[in-house]
Amino acid sequence: MARLVKHAEKGPYKLEVGEETYFICQCGLSKNKPFCDGSHKRTKDEEEGKLYIYDEKGRVEI
Repeated sequence: MARLVKHAEKGPYKLEVGEETYFICQCGLSKNKPFCDGSHKRTKDEEEGKLYIYDEKGRVEI
């Protein structure tokens, strides 16, 4: 069964563990979850209060 999950954050969470730094995906678009791969850059021009679906072709407002 498919699920629609709403991700409100547009950027990664910075996690520092000892001397290591990790960036955790919060936008839901990363292909390298749980780590950020920069896919959040696709969300920069989203309009506040609107809902979007992303796929390999781009995004669609719903």
